[in-house]
Amino acid sequence: MGEEWRRDWHPEVIPPRDTDDRVLVIGAGPAGLEAAVWLGRRGYETILADRARHFGGRAVAESRLPGLHAWRRVADWRLGQLRKDRHVLMLPENDVTAEIALESDCSLIVVATGAEWRRDGVGRTHALPIPGLDALPVYSPDDIMAGRIPAGRVLVFDDDHYYMGGVISEKLAAHGCAVEFVTPESLVSAFTVNTAEQPRIQKRLIECASNVHVSHKLTHVAGDGAVISCVFSGREHFIPADAIVLVTSQVPHDRLYHDILERIGNRDARDAVPRVLRIGDCHAPGTIAAAVFAGHLLARTLDNVLYDAPPFRRESVAMDWNQALDTPPPRTPHAHAGPRHASRVPDTIAQCSSVVKEDV
Repeated sequence: MGEEWRRDWHPEVIPPRDTDDRVLVIGAGPAGLEAAVWLGRRGYETILADRARHFGGRAVAESRLPGLHAWRRVADWRLGQLRKDRHVLMLPENDVTAEIALESDCSLIVVATGAEWRRDGVGRTHALPIPGLDALPVYSPDDIMAGRIPAGRVLVFDDDHYYMGGVISEKLAAHGCAVEFVTPESLVSAFTVNTAEQPRIQKRLIECASNVHVSHKLTHVAGDGAVISCVFSGREHFIPADAIVLVTSQVPHDRLYHDILERIGNRDARDAVPRVLRIGDCHAPGTIAAAVFAGHLLARTLDNVLYDAPPFRRESVAMDWNQALDTPPPRTPHAHAGPRHASRVPDTIAQCSSVVKEDV
């Protein structure tokens, strides 16, 4: 809702297309679905392809985890809209390669192939892979969501600090695993302090896990368990384990994007070259909400020229202005401002404008 105000977007109305682009969207996760919905509404001929039999990507996968069933609506509503849109052709079970993408006769190729969770422990705490991971079976959240569940004593190392570590642990406990939960933060799922969920998550995890180890990191893995250490004192102790689940960070699935660019680079200069973009987790792994925004932003702006002014409205109580998109920022100081204040306000605005221009 904040972006709708800042960018002057109507939540249900979008301008019609003003170019002749034909668009191929590869990947039907949150970003790809959102892009296809609004490209279709604008009147763009759009192909939406995904290697999976069922569209939805991570929204559907994560909805299988405890407490997240409602997240499936992210996909369900958009699929319902797409089924009614004559401008969008949906192609499930289509593993699009770079060659196929370039032969699709589309002037714009959008790669929205998502991301995957790392299996080497690299994340906020560890800049390098955790030693000894080959000594025990190692799982990622992708494995758990796909139904590959370990058995026995399982150590869950949560270096993501949002919701995923907690719901993965709860699912493992529901399958009979003895869960040892380890996090470098002083709270379980520490980021959820910002969403008012943290106390309930920690309470639930204390109830279902065998032990909860806060302010500890996974140091290395041995043949029959793992060594964790306090992030403050460095004191180590050993935890017996039959498997390790790493909830650390994600890496984009961007190989297809780079393959397409490589093939374009090898083409004859006289050939028509499509534009290629990547969006959502394929560009920068984040939340489902961030992926949806990336898809919507693409659909809104694929035919826009670069902005000479900030592409969003700004509000400043101190400067006493609420600026619309089509009006340049005020260049004159307040009438009641003193000489020192009057000289600084325009300079500040000018600096902001120059930074935005450089970023764009």
